[in-house]
Amino acid sequence: MTAIEVPQVSPRQKHVREFDWMMLAVVALCCLGLVMAVSVLGPNSRLGPMRAIKQQGIELLIGLVGFILAAVTPMHLMRRLALPGFVLIGLACWSTRFIAVPWNHAYRWIQIGSFQFQPVEGAKFALVILVAHLLAKAGREVFTFRHGFLPVMGAVAFLAGGLMLQPDHGSALLAIAIAAAMALVAGVRVRHFIVWCGLGLPLFVYLGMQHGYVTGRVQNFLDIKPDSQVGQSLVAIASGGVFGRGLGEGWMKMGFVAEADSDFVFSVIAEELGFCGSMLVLSLYSVFGIACYCLIGRIQDSFLRFVVCGFAILLLGQATINLLVVSGCAPAKGIDLPFVSTGGTSLFFCLAAVGVMGNAARTDLSGSPKISASSRSV
Repeated sequence: MTAIEVPQVSPRQKHVREFDWMMLAVVALCCLGLVMAVSVLGPNSRLGPMRAIKQQGIELLIGLVGFILAAVTPMHLMRRLALPGFVLIGLACWSTRFIAVPWNHAYRWIQIGSFQFQPVEGAKFALVILVAHLLAKAGREVFTFRHGFLPVMGAVAFLAGGLMLQPDHGSALLAIAIAAAMALVAGVRVRHFIVWCGLGLPLFVYLGMQHGYVTGRVQNFLDIKPDSQVGQSLVAIASGGVFGRGLGEGWMKMGFVAEADSDFVFSVIAEELGFCGSMLVLSLYSVFGIACYCLIGRIQDSFLRFVVCGFAILLLGQATINLLVVSGCAPAKGIDLPFVSTGGTSLFFCLAAVGVMGNAARTDLSGSPKISASSRSV
């Protein structure tokens, strides 16, 4: 009897397969976001179903442009522009306090004519590229305070300062968490964080508590009222049951759940699609996370590996925070659910992040010289 030969799968095929699973999850989440935008914006505003699907469809097309541009831009060029790009978008975050249009006592939106955007979304994108560059540049010295910890945390401190000025404490804390997670994954020693966390965390809490809305959100988290934003979200989730009220049949989106199309869109999904719809969303993010984990483990170049890892932390971290907030497990914070919430700026940079991840995987498999060849391998 002859032995059955098992066909060997090339590294390129493995990468493509993992990225296929990643894209499958992303496309499914984007389609769900399009459907929920029509469900929420159609009856809940003057748009109507057709204008709602047109508006969200245009944002998806713009996001697709961002995905394509990020997928075809050479990674060595992206790395070369990491520092100047981050400085420019960081200065934009600092300038919003003085030039942005105020919204709910915060200065986060820059308006140019009829076009509005939040620079914080681009800042988080640029932060991941820069931190990946700094960690790869450090090489074997990433364990040291001078070459590993100081450059990364200095960069994120510059960005966090601009975000605190807006004020946007949640995004500042998220940016710090992303940079810290990437540094720890790269090998920066935990002891470098202990001292600075002991000094910085009390200061961060003190500055945050100077704003009444921050104190109110913390108090509401500790004692959730039924008529509060999170309380209404929990009512919507609980009323969905196993199979939900039916797509478009939910009534909590009619002014009861605030920001039903963006920050609290998961509450509407749970109400209209029930436990099954909620588990579908969680399963899609799980597929995305597993695909990212497998992809990170097979990328050889340190810079490209840190890029994929950073964007995975960014997207999954935002999703985790959003789901914790709408379920009452964390204080309320205006962070979108990636790929599902409405919001053109967020969707553009989320899809661009996926494009960069695919670009990094393809670049690592190509026969071209390593992007991190100038630095010592980690």
